[in-house]
This record gives sequence, C-alpha cells and structure tokens, in this order.
Amino acid sequence: MKRVGLALAFLPVAPVRAEEYRGQPQGPAKVRFGTGFPALKDAEWKFRLGGFGGIRPRARLRHVPVVFVHGNNVDHADWYPVRDEFRAAGWSDQELWALSYNGLGGNNGTALHTANPERDAEHTAMGWDGVTRVTSNDVNVPDLYAFVRAVQKYTGSAKFSLVTHSLGVTLARATLKKHPSLRRDLVAFVGIAGANDGTTFCPEGSQGQVASCDEIAAGSPWLAALNGPGGADETYGPAKWLTVYDGTGVGDPGYTGPSYAQSPALRGATNKQFPYTYHNDLRLDPAIVRYYRTFLESAERRYR
Repeated sequence: MKRVGLALAFLPVAPVRAEEYRGQPQGPAKVRFGTGFPALKDAEWKFRLGGFGGIRPRARLRHVPVVFVHGNNVDHADWYPVRDEFRAAGWSDQELWALSYNGLGGNNGTALHTANPERDAEHTAMGWDGVTRVTSNDVNVPDLYAFVRAVQKYTGSAKFSLVTHSLGVTLARATLKKHPSLRRDLVAFVGIAGANDGTTFCPEGSQGQVASCDEIAAGSPWLAALNGPGGADETYGPAKWLTVYDGTGVGDPGYTGPSYAQSPALRGATNKQFPYTYHNDLRLDPAIVRYYRTFLESAERRYR
C-alpha cells in the first residue's frame, strides 16, 4: 500500500487516503534499557516498547530523571544527539530516558544542522523499510503513562521531568491531563515546537484524513479540552514550564504565517523563541539543547 512521505517528525505534508488514516508500525523499536528494566508492552500494538535509559535499579542519581518524548513518525532514536549533549554535561544514563510509543520510526526527525548517524545506523540494522507511519495522541497515552511509572520505580525517584517535541508535546500534556496524579511529581516540562493551538499541517478539512489532525487541528474540541477555558490548563504547578519554538512563522514549516507562529507557546510558561529555526533543529541544535538542559537543572535545584 502506498504511503505518503513526511517532511518532519510531525505530520504529512499532503492529505492521505482514507485507508492510510493510521499506519501500523513495521515492528518494535530497538530496546536499549538498563539491566532489570521491565518489558513494557505497547498498549495498541502489543509488542515490547523500545527506548533507552537506565543503568540498574536504584543506581545513584545526580539529577531528576528526564523522559524524552519524540514526535510523529519517528522513535526514541531521534534523541541520541540530545542524550549525548546531556551526557557531556555530566548526566548519567540513569537520568536519561526515552520511549518509542509507536514502534520502529523513520528518519523524519532529521535536522538541517545536526546529524544523527547513530539513529540512521540503528534503523538500517533494524531493517527499516523506508515507510513512515502516522499516529496520534490519545492512543499513546497509556504507553507514556506506564513508562513514566516504570522509570519512577526503577530509579527510585518520584520526581521526573519531561522534554517533548512536536506531537510529543500534546501527547505528554494529554497524559498529564488524564493522569493528574503525575502532576505533583513533575519538576519541569519542556515543550519544543508543539501544536498547542494547531498546526499548518492540519488545516480545516484535514480531520478524518490524518489521525493526528482529528485532535490537533486549530479550533478542535480536543485541543479546547486539553487547554481548558481560556488556556487555564495549559500549565500548572508545581512544575516549571518552558516552550521552545521559532515564533516568526517562517523558520518552522509546522507553524507558518501569523495564524500559527505562536501556537507552540503556553500560557504561564517561559516561552522562548529561536527565530528562523527549523522544526527539528529546535530539538537538536547544541545551543538550544544547552538552554533547555540548563532550565531543567535550575528547576530541580529546589528539590535537592
């Protein structure tokens, strides 16, 4: 069956046929967890959740564990350059976690200025077929919730932070909405280029064509419920919140023009613009990674 190619780790650049509304993954993603981490099962597809993180149960922690949440069509391997930047700054694998919530992903998370050869080699070794698969938010909430709980138990840290990108932003926010018990333990939330008020890739009429667009098209009931009246539920304590985005309506094709340029911002967050920056470079650019890593480290100091 023909699939539509994607320009980003986000959404299709053209409508898909009805039978392509959702794409079953080719198979599971690579499993790269520490010794003794439980084998979690994907709630939708029933294979083992892939991802990375951990050394051994209750290994020493110097930082609050952070869970990285990828965007559409990709997997945990999109975060390898970020993981490496954090490692270079003194973070250990016990503190750095990511899951693949829709199985083996593609290479759509490629940035303009930061390569990810480890991801490319891993996907080749896994036999990636070059096809991209679309997923959505609600169907993946059980996987992210189970993963966060498993990380808490494995590390012995109730406290955790989230760094999210693209579809991962709204997925993580939906998980916190549906499981409010997580909120008291959330130290910091970083949302990078998220469709909090819609996206260029989900214009009017895209609902029913792409699963994600049923939820994150501008003005959708799903986004209205997620954000709350007047944006009252966009952020909340005790967590510290940061958004990272282009802001010009030019650099990130997910948010072009004045109608979408400020969509990734959240009421009550520190909303940081990096003008004229491409969708995936907002996640991978070393200077931007340093900026949001420093934000996490500042947020966790109150718990030491």
